[in-house]
Amino acid sequence: MKRAAVAMLGVLLALRAARADDAPAAKPSYRVVVDRVHHEPASITGTRLEITMSALTLQGQLIDLTDPKTIRTLIGGRELKAPYALGTFAGTKDAIALVVVVQSSVDYTEVLPVIAETLDGSLLAKLDETTTQVAILPYGEAIGAGKLGSMKSARSKATGLVNDGTTGDMALLETIERGLSLLKRAKTEPEGQPLRKVIVVISDGRERGEDRDRVTRLGTRANKEGVRIHSFAYSPHDARRPLLNLGELSKRSFGTFRWLQRGKADSWAPAFDQLRDEILKQYVLTYYLSADDDPARKMLKVTTVGRIETTSNEMKIPEPVCNGEPCEGYCSGTVCAIALPPQGRGIVGWILLIGGIGLGGLLLLVGIGFVLSKRSPKIPLPPGMTLPMKPGAMPPGVVPGAPPPVVAAPVVAAGPCLLLLSGPRTGERIPLKHGFAIGKAQGSDLQIDDGYTSNHHAQFTLDHFGNCRVYDLGSTNGTFVNGVRVQGEAVLDSGASLRIGSTELRFLAQ
Repeated sequence: MKRAAVAMLGVLLALRAARADDAPAAKPSYRVVVDRVHHEPASITGTRLEITMSALTLQGQLIDLTDPKTIRTLIGGRELKAPYALGTFAGTKDAIALVVVVQSSVDYTEVLPVIAETLDGSLLAKLDETTTQVAILPYGEAIGAGKLGSMKSARSKATGLVNDGTTGDMALLETIERGLSLLKRAKTEPEGQPLRKVIVVISDGRERGEDRDRVTRLGTRANKEGVRIHSFAYSPHDARRPLLNLGELSKRSFGTFRWLQRGKADSWAPAFDQLRDEILKQYVLTYYLSADDDPARKMLKVTTVGRIETTSNEMKIPEPVCNGEPCEGYCSGTVCAIALPPQGRGIVGWILLIGGIGLGGLLLLVGIGFVLSKRSPKIPLPPGMTLPMKPGAMPPGVVPGAPPPVVAAPVVAAGPCLLLLSGPRTGERIPLKHGFAIGKAQGSDLQIDDGYTSNHHAQFTLDHFGNCRVYDLGSTNGTFVNGVRVQGEAVLDSGASLRIGSTELRFLAQ
């Protein structure tokens, strides 16, 4: 009995270290979780491998992995030696199916208004309503009812949360099981698109029956179904033992656990802010593999090196598919595109081709003859000698009696410019102007269509002091200055190297 009490005390101390409103520990722990692996045929090479992963401290803060030397991806135990693009989940526009399980018993009467306000303002209001479907499942003694629907209806239900008058045993696990069933039936538009599945549990952890094995099985089932359970543990009466149920659910599903000791908004708002960042700023690694590489069916994991060293969970790489279906060609958005095979010309085709070549040659000869006929032979004069003018003649453009014309000094173009270091225009210098835009879209000042550049990728500004800044316009693959990804904007020094998509450039102030 004494040993059991000591063990329970150790677990509770561990829970205290993970409490959301505690100060950070002196030696924080880190965790990296691979959430999803997407594999599809690519147009520019063999296949495209996309890895979504979370990197967090034990307290829930994001870990900075923007240094390209920080991440190592292992496939089948061997390091993947290939460049990658690092983005965030918010830039993918992938869909989210979110189920919020919230306790609504009498014990939660005072804290429910705070939960409703912070859940709506700090989380739901920040998610993209066009790609997010939400269900709110309040529960007490009875199983929570609800269904996945629009963000508007979910926010309305969240702000109207009230206690249901129940005081008995809580139906926590049954409500979570209902949430898993909703997520299993969740669909995307168009169907087959990547879908991220999340359950947020707000509870004191009490469960009828106290079946710990059932808790473990439910967390393991969520992980197998690709669902992460993120727990917000709060007990108005400081009853800590039931909180272990929430910790087990999050641990088994590779979700996160946050322990809140106060029922005030200054505790709940930061916790929901962290969860929002965990969802929207989740890292996305994109690799383009050659046709000779075949990573399908192999196990993948990610390790971080350097100042932070940790290893993720393992996940099997699926077969390459397009929109959930096999594709013999390549993925173009949500469509499997098949390249047309080369076709023979036929007799008529060859006649037209030969006739076109002959007509083109004839027109070329006529044009050359016309140009030569307009050109008069010119005999070069010795240096310093000019042809004599007729008596009384004036130089061309000079009016008799007018003062001699003022000849302007030649103007030498100078100013900030971009030097292209890669691509078909390598070596070309392009002058910059205020508002200079780079992207794949037509009308960009520098149009780059290399498969990695966004439609509206980056923009440059110049001020009257001669300073130049570059702004990333929310691109998928990012804008890099001297190897560091731009977070919003960056000031450019002369000689700075830039990477936009797969194109390398250099900024020159003069």
